[in-house]
Amino acid sequence: MKRIHTLVVALALVACENDPFTWGNTDYARVVGPANWTLGTDSLLYTFSTRPADETAFIVEAEVIVMGKVSDRDRVVVIAVDPARTTAVKGAHYDIPATVTIPAGEATVALPITLHRAPDLQSAGVRLRVEIDASGDVGPGVNEWRSLSIQWNDMISRPLNWDALIEFFGEYSDVKFRFIISTLGVAEFTYGQANGMSWGVMNNYRLILVEALAAYNAAHPSAPLVDEDLRPITF
Repeated sequence: MKRIHTLVVALALVACENDPFTWGNTDYARVVGPANWTLGTDSLLYTFSTRPADETAFIVEAEVIVMGKVSDRDRVVVIAVDPARTTAVKGAHYDIPATVTIPAGEATVALPITLHRAPDLQSAGVRLRVEIDASGDVGPGVNEWRSLSIQWNDMISRPLNWDALIEFFGEYSDVKFRFIISTLGVAEFTYGQANGMSWGVMNNYRLILVEALAAYNAAHPSAPLVDEDLRPITF
């Protein structure tokens, strides 16, 4: 009976050693993305292509969370970027704090990550992998919880239902679609779909676009709006 008891204790100790969620007396930290964007995963996808032209940045409201106990003192967490898994350029594509401080008595702190709408994102996307560095007061935990991956671009594409929209918008072009989004603040047009936008709503959008295009061309008489093939934009 004593031998069985000893074996059970030994197995329990091994299980604890192999359990990545058993922290003992050491506290760790992890990076967590906003729930409405990451949906409980460690990655986030974003595109500027569906946003108005004057929106030049997007802030990812991430957090650093302690995996362990709160402390009676402030703790500095050092933020790192994995160069092997990052193609984005700091300053051009993103900005991120070098450190964040978890206040005494708290288990979380905000980590704002600014994504920039750089011109080159119209032809290719970039990625960023944010991690906890081991040099801070609280280091990284297990691999599955230590990082946040972000991918973003500004690449636009023809909506699948554009054939139903030709009546209002005419032939498709990337330049035209960007102008539509920037002018209307709308990127998805559900006309022709079940419970979609009505003919009246779509025609009103068309009238707004006609007026906006006329205003643009009047303000740029020597450079009216043309598409990527240098054809005049019309509605």
